Amino acid sequence: MSTVPTDDEKNLNVEADEQADAMKDQLRKDVASWSAGRSEESALKATEVSVQMAKPAAQPVKRVKRAKPAATDAKPAATGKKPFSMSYDGVTEADYITYMIARGAR
Repeated sequence: MSTVPTDDEKNLNVEADEQADAMKDQLRKDVASWSAGRSEESALKATEVSVQMAKPAAQPVKRVKRAKPAATDAKPAATGKKPFSMSYDGVTEADYITYMIARGAR
């Protein structure tokens, strides 16, 4: 194997170097325009800040009182309905637990 680059490899290297240089030049231009814009913007802000503006007098903020919740009537303790429970295909919960234990579920 030869370590001497061929003409094709030299051309590829030259093209890659040219592209890299073009990208660097473009970046330099972008940075220059950005920094020029920033310096102009900061100069404008400096002139704006130098002009004193009269601040309006701060008015005290009134506190809003929270509305008290209305007294709720006590609900009857026993309504006669059971809370929601899972249905195990017509099997009671106790039978289903026994079934799961028999299968080895923890």
